[in-house]
Amino acid sequence: MEPELYAAVARLEYERRRYLRGYFQTLGIPLGQGQPRILAYLLRAGVSSQKGLSDACGVDESTLSRCIDRLADAGLVVRAAAPDCRRATQVSLTEKGKDAAEKISAAFRHENDLLRAALGGRSEDEALAVLAALTDALRAAEPYEPDKEN
Repeated sequence: MEPELYAAVARLEYERRRYLRGYFQTLGIPLGQGQPRILAYLLRAGVSSQKGLSDACGVDESTLSRCIDRLADAGLVVRAAAPDCRRATQVSLTEKGKDAAEKISAAFRHENDLLRAALGGRSEDEALAVLAALTDALRAAEPYEPDKEN
């Protein structure tokens, strides 16, 4: 049976999560839909809206709200009213969150080095372009509806 692209992508993401899961647990980071990515992004960005976090981290906005709740409960992030819009909130790291985010970012750099080495001399730019093309194809496609005529 020929390997299927969707299954290969799923396996890669599974192995990525498995590889760092134990380490993240030792840091006391709630694991779920992208919490480590959220913390690493906030370390770089400083502060972000929930919409910005959703876009940057690839987490659905409704899921993101629960993620932020868990991170706030763990004392890693805080929410505050956006200065330009009272209805909007901004998310930023606490000191405890900054410490965890620095450790997460180091782990992600290590993982990135492993993945880069696995390219076996192939261009990282080419690999990134392929992944971006796959992402863009799914983002641009109409939702799958088997009963709808094309």
